[in-house]
Order: sequence, then structure tokens, then C-alpha cells
Amino acid sequence: MFAHISIGVNNIEKSVGFYDSVMEALRYKRLFGDVDEKFMAYGPEESFFIINEPLDESKTAQACNSSHICIKAEKKEDVDLFHETALKFGAQCDGPPGFRKHYADDYYAAFILDPDGHKIEAMARVG
Repeated sequence: MFAHISIGVNNIEKSVGFYDSVMEALRYKRLFGDVDEKFMAYGPEESFFIINEPLDESKTAQACNSSHICIKAEKKEDVDLFHETALKFGAQCDGPPGFRKHYADDYYAAFILDPDGHKIEAMARVG
């Protein structure tokens, strides 16, 4: 459904360091981008995730209440590593790794708030 999704960050260098580590835990790499141009893209080319500093430099990036982005993981252990890595690099836990039976019996996920407050989920189907 989506070609790409982007979120605003306030410090591209700090955020690239965070997302390089978190995305590697989920087996995604940088696709393209440039810290000097204030953006970076991760994931498969057909559906990727972008972080960027605000285009209007007079404003700061802000996380949106009631929204989140879910990133697919291949297996349960990748979700666990995503959560562990995110916390190590400055995220806050917003839901530890575990099954979310209210979504589906095989739905395993973890939620974090990234350094800018964006709610990011990693999930895998386990079964």
C-alpha cells in the first residue's frame, strides 16, 4: 500500500545513529540519503522508511499523538533485538516484546518511543 513513510527528527546525526542500529536489528539497511542533506532512508526499495529534519527549519519536528509506525520483522528474535537495541540507544519502552492476542494469536510485537517521541512498533508473525 505505501511506497514510503517519513517522520521528522530534530537531530539527523543522532537519529541516523539510532535508526542505523534499530534497523539493523530488523535486518534493514540504509537505502539512500545524506546527513548533510538532513535525511536518510531504510528498508526495501518497494516500501521504505525515511527520517528527515523539518523542511521548514523554523519549526521543530514533533511526534503525533495516537499514531505509530509498525515495521515488519522476520522472526520473534528480531523483535526482541529491536526492542533491546532501541532502549540501549535512547528509546523509551512503550510496550515490551510479547504476544498481542488482541490483534491475533500469532502476533508478536514490541513498541518504543524513539528519541523524538515517535511510537515505533516491530512485529512478527510467530507460529
